[in-house]
Amino acid sequence: MHKARLEDINKLFLEYRRLFEARDAEQIADFYRFPLHYHFSDGKKSQLDRAYFIGRVEKLLKLYQKLGVTQIVGAVTDVIELNENASLATLNWILLDARGEKPQQVYSAITRYLVSEYQGELKIDSLIGVDETVQVRRALRAL
Repeated sequence: MHKARLEDINKLFLEYRRLFEARDAEQIADFYRFPLHYHFSDGKKSQLDRAYFIGRVEKLLKLYQKLGVTQIVGAVTDVIELNENASLATLNWILLDARGEKPQQVYSAITRYLVSEYQGELKIDSLIGVDETVQVRRALRAL
């Protein structure tokens, strides 16, 4: 793996995380190349267009608000270079409620992303859910 590619992937997800904290679904969608291939944790697969994806992100952002998520920490835990232009990145997301003196973890989840070079910049081509759906449901039940 080229060090520059790894740095670019880390920068991509740092900005991506920032936009989730800002709750900006339109700009979050800018990180993706559409149609997006979404692989659900239950094994199903869908092809999403930009408008539908934005609606899904808006729904997720409302869930974050309901759960009290105010801060998101993301760490790239693994990157596999698939070829010269594509990498599979694994991220561990930790969602926090930072309204009190000490931030409290709401939940953590692992997500994988197929990241590809497209027209001179990195874009997310595929999103692979690992355990976020289960973690969100568990957090909602704990409310």
